Amino acid sequence: MVCRLPQVLRLHLKRFRWSGRNHREKIGVHVNFDQMLNMEPYCCRESLKSLLPDCFIYDLSAVVMHHGKGFGSGHYTAYCYNSEGGFWVHCNDSKLNTCTMEEVCKAQAYILFYSQRLTQANGRGKTPCPSTAQCQQHTESADCAVDNSSS
Repeated sequence: MVCRLPQVLRLHLKRFRWSGRNHREKIGVHVNFDQMLNMEPYCCRESLKSLLPDCFIYDLSAVVMHHGKGFGSGHYTAYCYNSEGGFWVHCNDSKLNTCTMEEVCKAQAYILFYSQRLTQANGRGKTPCPSTAQCQQHTESADCAVDNSSS
């Protein structure tokens, strides 16, 4: 269970397994991932009580891929979402190319980055989601409604 939600959530997928005594091989199975992630089902009760419902929503912001066969070699590229322009960019060393969400979804993801929806919209007038610890410290805050009746 998660008790404190970060502004950026990193999900590292296990892409290598041990094969033999000292050899790791790449797992090439495609893993489906969503553009939006709701973390509410994975949070502890304290978080559920103290945070706004929108604080649990995350949007996909980057996908890192590993190209190559082995753990000790290969090349990394990434798809990154440009939130200012509203489009995806494929980053490969010094080459940047715009791409579609369909291309991103076909990626052999190695690491997924999700940004908390209200936090990423902070520059556009929305309030960032407070951490669980902040909610416990600021029980009178408009962003947090903590039930202190059991204390």
